[in-house]
Formats: sequence, structure tokens, C-alpha cells
Amino acid sequence: MIENDDDYLITFLKRQLGIYKKLGDLSTLCGNEIFFIIFSPAGKPFTFGHLSIESIANRFLNGNIPMIDDAHALIEAHRRW
Repeated sequence: MIENDDDYLITFLKRQLGIYKKLGDLSTLCGNEIFFIIFSPAGKPFTFGHLSIESIANRFLNGNIPMIDDAHALIEAHRRW
């Protein structure tokens, strides 16, 4: 466990950048939009993702989730990214 508050914040920020990179990779690989919220140790929210969480939430809540059948296209999109 990290005792020092400054060390804790630095670790959080480093891990946050790693999470954002993985989310970007996942979004590219799957061809989906992602919205992610993470809270700092001080309780400040940080977000990653599509500009409108409302559009993502509405699609999810309405069951309007697009399906992608072409796995090859996803792999090629990931390679180009």
C-alpha cells in the first residue's frame, strides 16, 4: 500500500495513462465507442471516450447495439491504428 499522498497521486496518473491507452486499443480493435470514468484519490472524475455519453447510454438502454460480423475488418483497423 502506498502511504505517501504524492506517491499515490503519481501512481494514479501513471496508471490512468495506461488505462486510457488500453481503452483506445480496445475501441479500435472492437470498432466500438467507449466511455469510461475513473475517480482520482481526491474524488475528481476523469473521463475517456466518445464525446457524448448520452448517445452511448441511449443506444445501450434502448437495445440499439450495432453488431459487427466481419472480424477481418476489425483486425485490419487495429493494424492501421
